[in-house]
Amino acid sequence: MNSTIPLPTLNHPEVSAFYEHDLSIPIEKVEAILALPRETLIQDMETLLLDAIERNDFFQNYEDKDKWWEFPTHALYMLVELKATAALPTILKLLQQGRDFSNNWFGDGITEYFWQVLYHLGAGSFSIFKDLVLEPGDWVNRIVPSTALAQIALHQPEKKAEIIGWFDEILADFLAMEEGNPSLDSEVIASLVCDLIDLRAKELLPSIEALYDRGLVFSGITGDYAAIKKDISEVKATYDKRSITTSIFDQYEEVMSWHGYRMRYDEAYKQKNTYTPTKSDKKVDYFSSPPTPVTIKRTEKKVGRNDPCICGSGKKYKKCCLKK
Repeated sequence: MNSTIPLPTLNHPEVSAFYEHDLSIPIEKVEAILALPRETLIQDMETLLLDAIERNDFFQNYEDKDKWWEFPTHALYMLVELKATAALPTILKLLQQGRDFSNNWFGDGITEYFWQVLYHLGAGSFSIFKDLVLEPGDWVNRIVPSTALAQIALHQPEKKAEIIGWFDEILADFLAMEEGNPSLDSEVIASLVCDLIDLRAKELLPSIEALYDRGLVFSGITGDYAAIKKDISEVKATYDKRSITTSIFDQYEEVMSWHGYRMRYDEAYKQKNTYTPTKSDKKVDYFSSPPTPVTIKRTEKKVGRNDPCICGSGKKYKKCCLKK
């Protein structure tokens, strides 16, 4: 894929490879870029992120519809590998752009891997995430910091008390808001409550109950308060803690193993997982009377709302496919 578009001003021309290659980029090119001077390379990665924001319409309407623009994802992987904590404000700008922007550039990656970026780069300072959670915006984007901090607490127990303090401040801020405040999003608050269940943060039950009393928690995600009180007291389950990718090369390998990418790049996998109608398939006449209902006996085990989701995302069923 040769890029024919005008590029932003870069310190290193080698970085243009991220405009030319999707996530199947040859690892040798990634290694060559990583070998460039760190400070100016970080500047280039931030330039790529800002370019995605500033020229979003251009890239989404580019005439070559088969081209997959992945340069912001490349930049995020690089910034994590470079431990570029100073780039966090630029990274958070991506999450402030809204649902359409996130879907265009990252798709399911917002919930699958974006939290890991904040996990790696934000472990030293949590206050930077507060505004994103509290400001109006797309609820899926707003909960990414919460997921990241919950995972930091689970993987690094010495930081748990500080992180629960962060959640305590967030809940207090929501409780202080007046009705009609656009920041009061019941799905955001419900997702925070789910993270607090993962952390077994029983000390925050009074605040959670107060939020329930005001009708500020979307029970479709969490269940009622009685269920929360029970769940938050359970013995910690192993699936609360997600796996962490520590190397940029492992990250590329992991993302290329996802179903969506394998359907794009692995022809054998695509053929195996693509349904092709055959002559023996019954044609459905949508204008005839509907068939007689048949009672289907469940043979598989019922998935509990606190069980790992059947889609394999690593999230709880109630926080994943149960909401769809």
